[in-house]
Amino acid sequence: MPQNVRTTNDVINNALYLLGELGTAETPDAFMLTTGLDLINELLDKFSSDSIYIPYLTTIDFTMVAGKDTYSISDMIPGTDIVADRIVDLVFANYTIPGIPIQILPPSTSYITNYVVNSQLFLNSSQGFPTGTPVTLTVTAGGTLSAPLLIATTYYAIFVDVNHILLATTFTNAMAGVFVILTSDGVGTGSQIVTSSVSIIPAQPSTTSIVYPTKIISKAEYFNVVRQEGLIARPGFVYLNKQASESFITYYPAPSQAYPASIQVKGMINSLTAQDDLGELPPYYYGFLKYALARKFLSYYPSGNWPQQSEDEYQDYYSNLKNANETDLTLRPSVVLTAPEPFYWPNILSY
Repeated sequence: MPQNVRTTNDVINNALYLLGELGTAETPDAFMLTTGLDLINELLDKFSSDSIYIPYLTTIDFTMVAGKDTYSISDMIPGTDIVADRIVDLVFANYTIPGIPIQILPPSTSYITNYVVNSQLFLNSSQGFPTGTPVTLTVTAGGTLSAPLLIATTYYAIFVDVNHILLATTFTNAMAGVFVILTSDGVGTGSQIVTSSVSIIPAQPSTTSIVYPTKIISKAEYFNVVRQEGLIARPGFVYLNKQASESFITYYPAPSQAYPASIQVKGMINSLTAQDDLGELPPYYYGFLKYALARKFLSYYPSGNWPQQSEDEYQDYYSNLKNANETDLTLRPSVVLTAPEPFYWPNILSY
């Protein structure tokens, strides 16, 4: 059964219900929501100082760059920055070797079109653009693009072979093989150019492929196993290097191809904003936040309903979590986060 998607406001609502300050048909006012959010963040700071971590798992799918060994989180998810203190550990890491080798992505190449032959672009390069790569089109010497293609518009490549691609209007269409049907060839004396919009290409599925695990090691182990600088092959090891502003993931050896990869990071919540999605928060920790927030609300609503039974429930939550630490969160099966991924190493500490 799928878990209900809860938000920050749901925690506030449930805490107020627990106190009896809201009935089932009532909604919180602006003061309750603002105060509740402030109190939640105060609690998170307090829990962190007491070594109580509110964990979650996040899976990041990305595509390696040939020869590049170190990636920041914002490299893997462009436009996203997950700061170091939100990442506790790596849970698993793997990568896929497709049946058809992935070519290194060219920054740009000239092409010609033949709208009669399946609307394909014939590339002047032997590197190809993997399916899902965002690209833009330009022309030189006053030429025009094949109809109905437009300049300064993002399209998504559909890989045919290293010398041929089709274009789709969306990433979803590209992955589904729905391409733009060309109705004419381009016009002009100059070249038509296709240019990649990104340096990190999207992960792509393959009908025939092998998934390999990557052994997660510590930084000390990393310097123990590294024997040659600049070694490029299939990655065998990965480690998490937490820095002051952003965490880095380092592979060794550096990938020899643009392998589709997946990592799952074990993080902790260090702050929340209004209506944040708490879908990755385990139910046990959600219950703890609810009771802790209700107890904190008592200073604002001293007439709230807080019997000894509620206090006992809170203390039970608190003592269980206080006795855990960031590498030992296996309190009980109903509490833990799990990673049902077949490819992980047995020496990894998981939830």
